[in-house]
Amino acid sequence: MRALKSKGAVNLIGNYATAHIHLHIRSAYRQRGRAALMRKAALAALAQSNFTQPVELTIRLADDAELHALNKQFRGQDKPTDVLSFGGEGFVDGSAALSPGGRGLGEGVLYLGDIVISMERVSAQAREFGHSADDELALMVVHGVLHLLGYDHTTAKRKRTMWQAQVRAFEALGRANPLHHQ
Repeated sequence: MRALKSKGAVNLIGNYATAHIHLHIRSAYRQRGRAALMRKAALAALAQSNFTQPVELTIRLADDAELHALNKQFRGQDKPTDVLSFGGEGFVDGSAALSPGGRGLGEGVLYLGDIVISMERVSAQAREFGHSADDELALMVVHGVLHLLGYDHTTAKRKRTMWQAQVRAFEALGRANPLHHQ
């Protein structure tokens, strides 16, 4: 397990020096231990990359209405969704793309992007699949961060690769992967 701090910049032992994880949690969704869980889940997902420089990302907890509006605006789907990731361009499976014109990692802090999670979907999906809301939230954070790292599930092969990264992230997190119960 990597060394973790619960607030602010999080120092890691591993592939990169520092991760700045900004959390925006609506007051209705604040709960003791939730911010620490989200940071640890994000770090477990970040451990699936080969970055050697500091990274930064933002995670926002919202409701179905906000995710519905974002999903409609950015994906053309007129319905709420559980998690949206904004970023990940230039990365494939936790590495910088090597194609000409691909985004290099360079110097300084690398801003990976933003994740927005519907807490209403988290609660509903936890009930539906028979696990805790904390497990579902951890899954949404891991899943969202992996998308920022360039993982996706658009083909069977890519889905297998992403799901394997999720399994490794949950092992690093020291929690059972809720997907194994489905």
